[in-house]
Amino acid sequence: MRSRAARHHGRDRFGRIRLHLSRKAFLLGADLWADQAFLRDVQYQSDVNLAARQSIYAYQRPRVDLVASVLDLVELPSSGVVADIGCGNGRYLAELSRRGLAGRCVGVDLSAGMLTAARSAAPSAGLAVSDAAALPLRDREAGLTLAMHMLYHVPDPGAAIGELRRVTRPGGLVIVGLNGSGHMREVRSVIEQAGLGYPRERLSLDDGEALLRGVFPSVTRYDFPAQLQVPGPEPVAAYVRSMSETRKSADSEAVVREVMTRIFPGEHAGPVTITTHAGCLVCA
Repeated sequence: MRSRAARHHGRDRFGRIRLHLSRKAFLLGADLWADQAFLRDVQYQSDVNLAARQSIYAYQRPRVDLVASVLDLVELPSSGVVADIGCGNGRYLAELSRRGLAGRCVGVDLSAGMLTAARSAAPSAGLAVSDAAALPLRDREAGLTLAMHMLYHVPDPGAAIGELRRVTRPGGLVIVGLNGSGHMREVRSVIEQAGLGYPRERLSLDDGEALLRGVFPSVTRYDFPAQLQVPGPEPVAAYVRSMSETRKSADSEAVVREVMTRIFPGEHAGPVTITTHAGCLVCA
């Protein structure tokens, strides 16, 4: 059954809506996931933590090139703007450039540090620091708007979705990336068992699908399930060390040691299997 964690009320001509997260979602760490100052100034001050989490996918089986897989789903606009909202360190911008995008590519992120990394990845892209709920783009300016793995970091996802629709022209597409509820479940389970707390993502793929179907006439879902076959402790340790919850703790290395002891008990040094489940929603 699809999650019903969100309710939405009120909608303007661009489809802006209000999302009221359930109390359960809030208690599971919504404040940390959407703490804009923490995300901007600590967690994503640079791309170090994001890059650490991205690097663990080198052990994914079957290997899913998520960036290429997502962009392969659509025909890129022959002119105009492609906007990447929450562009992070610029992986989608770089792939768009590699594919010879004819139009202008614009990346937006809350963190200036992230945009420094994006500039290295995609030198020709236009970049702007901005809140996803108040985008620096004109109405109906973009032929394709990406919002990959960022809606769970927005205090009001409904407002951000309204902005995604506002800046996308009629006939254009919006692609939203989110994770399934079972994503990284083995790591999450160990952290929860250790009593260390693991705030679940505020918006899962199921939640996002339900929300977007209330705004866009057409929403097509694509799932990319796989597994990580991690040969030893260090990639998992780097992943745990990069998490917001670990960064926020008083003794982050103690958290890492506790988790590693549970994932790799005694003389067990690997390999371990970890579930991954990314997905995207193509909205028209």
